[in-house]
Amino acid sequence: GGLAPWHLEGGCDLVFQIGTAKYGVRHPDGSLSAARLKEVAAHDTVRMFEIKLSQGAKPGKGGILPAAKVTEEIARIRGIPIHQDSLSPNRHPEIRGNAELLEMIARVREITGKPVGFKVVLGGQGWLDELFAEIVRRGSEWAPDFITVDGAEGGSGAAPQPLMDAMGLPLREALPLLVDKLVQYGLRERVRVVASGRLITPIGVAWALCMGADFVASARGPMFALGCIQAMRCHRNTCPTGITTHDPRFQQGLDPELKSLWVANYLRRVAHEVGMIAPSCGVREPRELRRRHCRVVTGDGRSRSLEELFPQPHSG
Repeated sequence: GGLAPWHLEGGCDLVFQIGTAKYGVRHPDGSLSAARLKEVAAHDTVRMFEIKLSQGAKPGKGGILPAAKVTEEIARIRGIPIHQDSLSPNRHPEIRGNAELLEMIARVREITGKPVGFKVVLGGQGWLDELFAEIVRRGSEWAPDFITVDGAEGGSGAAPQPLMDAMGLPLREALPLLVDKLVQYGLRERVRVVASGRLITPIGVAWALCMGADFVASARGPMFALGCIQAMRCHRNTCPTGITTHDPRFQQGLDPELKSLWVANYLRRVAHEVGMIAPSCGVREPRELRRRHCRVVTGDGRSRSLEELFPQPHSG
């Protein structure tokens, strides 16, 4: 929710996510502010912008930040009133279809001068056909620079149980579906693919790269490294490990200087071990992993290659 000074302190590359509430880049009425977008884009470390349409934990639903968590600092960063509940709508009001989505991508790209994509949880595939057909009709310059596909496995301790358990496609189905649709419409080289959703281990990351992802985003792994025990109290301000609370009593359980080392070590080890998997598969680096390099055990007890299970279509 917004770009905090703490995000900039480390000097790392950042992806600024534009959620449905447009925290950090909004007018008081919740609409998108071009001036605020330019301010964020002026930071060299902000590398690209991601328009969030939905997330794996709760596709089709917005969110509530309780008033108890809306401190003066958070209110300033997000551009919202202090000590009031902050509601995120379940969608971007200005996006009613594919045409509006492409126009918003183009607008943000023009304002910021940086790559722009969107994040989505897939359900049916029909809208992908319609979206990609519209891009082909308009020209590849209208395409998003990347698409982040979030699996239904995406987690949050503050989401309704039915949405966590039953809505959206799992990443193992959604990722090849998206990649193959891009190939089918001749857009694969134009659009980069980001995989997200419970990709915690090096094996999971390597699988996503084999399946066609260009890179992987992970929140759950770093959360575990911070000490998250999945107490499911994110929305109650009583997180026992101090991660999702503003209560000073519980925050004592989170030592940023120590836990930052844990997170850094976790990320280094994942990258290192994915780097070990790649040459073991006969390629020089992880980006060369393909479906033929991975086999999975099916229900009959035999292994089959991903290339056989998910044959790629011919490019359109």
